[in-house]
Amino acid sequence: MKSKKNKNTGILVIILIGLLILAYKVMFVSPDVDLTTEENEIATIRIERLLNQLENANFDTSVLQDGKFQSLKSIEIPMISLPIGRENPFSDVF
Repeated sequence: MKSKKNKNTGILVIILIGLLILAYKVMFVSPDVDLTTEENEIATIRIERLLNQLENANFDTSVLQDGKFQSLKSIEIPMISLPIGRENPFSDVF
């Protein structure tokens, strides 16, 4: 029975040390990710292309003038306004 407890304790200690090392690396070691100027230029070009595509987008709004679309009606139901809670939640109840 003692050897099983010692074995479990040893495994637990090893796991905790591993987790502490992992936490230290995640929290205190800065990543060595530096984008080169070439990568920055490529990313900038891609973003500019996407923005140009968005600027040239043409939306067809003729659907809004269709009779079927205009015949649609809203089925929303207004919410019932009920009082919620007390004015002063920290005052005595009695």
